[in-house]
Amino acid sequence: MKLVVFSKDDLASQNIKNFILTEVSADEKRVEDYTIYDFDGFLGVEIRERLIYADFLDEKLSKFLNFDEIIFASRHSSKDGRKILTAHFTGNLDRADYGGRTYSLAKPSPDTLKNYVLSLDVPDDFEFSLEATHHGPSEIKKKSLFVEIGSTEEEWKDEVAGEAVGKAIIEAVKSEKEWNKAISVGGTHYAPRQTEIILETTVTFGHIFAKYTFESLTPEFLIKAYDVSEAEFIVIDEKSVNAKVKEKIFTAAQKVGAEVLKSKEVKRSFKIER
Repeated sequence: MKLVVFSKDDLASQNIKNFILTEVSADEKRVEDYTIYDFDGFLGVEIRERLIYADFLDEKLSKFLNFDEIIFASRHSSKDGRKILTAHFTGNLDRADYGGRTYSLAKPSPDTLKNYVLSLDVPDDFEFSLEATHHGPSEIKKKSLFVEIGSTEEEWKDEVAGEAVGKAIIEAVKSEKEWNKAISVGGTHYAPRQTEIILETTVTFGHIFAKYTFESLTPEFLIKAYDVSEAEFIVIDEKSVNAKVKEKIFTAAQKVGAEVLKSKEVKRSFKIER
């Protein structure tokens, strides 16, 4: 069973929660500091702290709830103030300025990511993008996923955006559809080529590492990401991956027996049937 996590300290999270509560009936109860929602076919929980600092939340909640995946319903902040819906996994490399620990990765949920993205009806004035792996919580052992509304208070409270995200969550928690899984290296933080791939092919992603991580990325960390993502191969953004990073990627790939594919090869070979 999947668990949707909301934060009292997050306007977008509350917006998404309020929509889901209008769509799906729920039995509500208090357990310790948590508000529990027993929806039809999935669970919800409201916590007090910011979601990025919710390390070990799965361990804490497993004492009294039975679930195997977490979807964090969250706000997205950026200086450019764009109207955007995003989705990504969490973890850190050499810095942990916003939750989690250094060189640590939460266990991702690639199938739920894909099912969420394909269910998402993006409002006309918004855009959708995957993001590279970043921020906390990194200390989550159950599969997890962040879905977000950005990028300012105006968007966080936008009821149309809250409805779009809420509906896609409801669809994603119902789906058991599985996809081809990969990790990816290269590109910018908003992962344009990975976003194209998840929308246009049968491939979904676990952890994605943008080019700003290249200096701190190691073969050992790539192997960790590959294993925790339960990946089948590694996708590279060929336009941004230099020779030094390729060496790291192929070293990791050789050790785990993974194929390395360029993004254009994935788009050509894994086209989704509509």
